[in-house]
Amino acid sequence: MKVSLGRPVKVNNFQTTLNITLIANRNLKKIEALAGEAIKKMRKKWSKCKN
Repeated sequence: MKVSLGRPVKVNNFQTTLNITLIANRNLKKIEALAGEAIKKMRKKWSKCKN
């Protein structure tokens, strides 16, 4: 399962619309990796609860 927040350009455009400071592409990739790991852990916990 690949987890992605979207293209960096889309994320930064959204932040610009909200008047939020832009995030460097390198940092976005780090955030995506952290989010992916968290989602994998939750998926494992949920699958154990269902069984």
